[in-house]
Amino acid sequence: MSARKVLVVDDNRSALKVIKAILEEAGYEVYTEAEPEKVPLFLKRETVQVALVDLKMPGMDGLELYRKIRQLDKDVVVIIMTAFGNIESAVEAMKLGIENYLQKPLNFDELKMTLQKIFEKLEMKEELAILKGQIEGKNTFENMIGKSKKMRDIFRKITSIAAVDSTVFITGESGTGKEMVAKAIHNLSKRAKYKLISINMAAIPEGLQESELFGYQKGAFTGAYNTKPGKFEAADKGTLFLDEIGNINHKAQVKLLRVLEERKVEPLGSNKLKDVDVRIISATNSDLKEEVNKGNFREDLYYRLNVITINLPPLRERKSDIPLLAVQFLKEICLRNSLEQKSISDDALELMIEYRWPGNIRELKNVLEEAAVISSGNYIRPSDLNMSSYNDTMRDSADDMIPANMPLSEVEKRSIINALSKTRGNQTHAAKILGITRKILMHKIEKYQIADIVPVRTKRKKMS
Repeated sequence: MSARKVLVVDDNRSALKVIKAILEEAGYEVYTEAEPEKVPLFLKRETVQVALVDLKMPGMDGLELYRKIRQLDKDVVVIIMTAFGNIESAVEAMKLGIENYLQKPLNFDELKMTLQKIFEKLEMKEELAILKGQIEGKNTFENMIGKSKKMRDIFRKITSIAAVDSTVFITGESGTGKEMVAKAIHNLSKRAKYKLISINMAAIPEGLQESELFGYQKGAFTGAYNTKPGKFEAADKGTLFLDEIGNINHKAQVKLLRVLEERKVEPLGSNKLKDVDVRIISATNSDLKEEVNKGNFREDLYYRLNVITINLPPLRERKSDIPLLAVQFLKEICLRNSLEQKSISDDALELMIEYRWPGNIRELKNVLEEAAVISSGNYIRPSDLNMSSYNDTMRDSADDMIPANMPLSEVEKRSIINALSKTRGNQTHAAKILGITRKILMHKIEKYQIADIVPVRTKRKKMS
């Protein structure tokens, strides 16, 4: 919290001067006002955390002013000063939610103590809000977490895209959150009150793609006992998300191109066109341009789909987001599995930041879920993290003669010994060979008592 700001409202100007002097000496930034009618205008141009208000004032009493203050800024804490402790005022104050009363003439020690307690609560609330905001506010956008520049740029782009109705093409590796981006665009668009229909083209057999997308009439083919609308009709006035668009077959590509050009669909078995009003968002984790060059994907359809592009970065290119994602995912995993809330140790977090995450966010979630279940105690440690390519690196650097059934901990230990032997005990070089940080290597040297087995060089302090 920045400056502690207090507004004092009292029609007694002498009292205002005394209170102002005492509170300023105590370190508060103090504003005074003798005319309560002017307070609303003041609060529109200035922010305070606490208002110290006299109950009995001409023109507008303290309770009425309290209502006005609440309308303008519900976060302002109001303290009522009164020399008239009557029951009616007390009951009315309770109904309004006023918790802080001070009796006149003021006991200034009591005033300072009251303010101290109020500001301590406000500052604690602010700290919690900041901590929560790291996950749920400042660093989130439509359920997506990210504070890295790449993700903040994407969040801004999504906001701009949602305001128009252009076709969107999302690219990125598997597990980077392409469907979440599609949902964000839909939720922020004018189509949000209508459906978002998602379909993964890779999950639909080629022979069923046309009927799934465009629907069919009764009798259109064997087994078509009833007329069924396709995904385009289901998404009318809304958004259709076509994931893994590179897996769409050639017949469906032709029909999809027609929908994009004419905004009409022709169900199988029908010679009638149906109007559809659908925004199309497509996504792929492959190089669709290369598929065009190979003749597997129509070039005209590629350019129809690729009007506005969003390229999602892999997790290894947004390392600053990993701690935020890990904390949030772990919290959700523990709640979902009725586990006690756990934290991630510094060494484990450092290892997660260094890891390349080939499976991206999806892999991060899976690794954390396994770690949350198998870990003992309140912390997840490096040994709890089952990260395949990290373990592969450890194995690759180990002695070729290591038995296949050797425990992973022993493989890891031998890998470290092997790397240190190759570098003559140089920890920095050994860490590079192993693909881990020097800090993690030092932790493992201590864990396995490797310094007793192979000489380990440490940094020498410079002579003064």
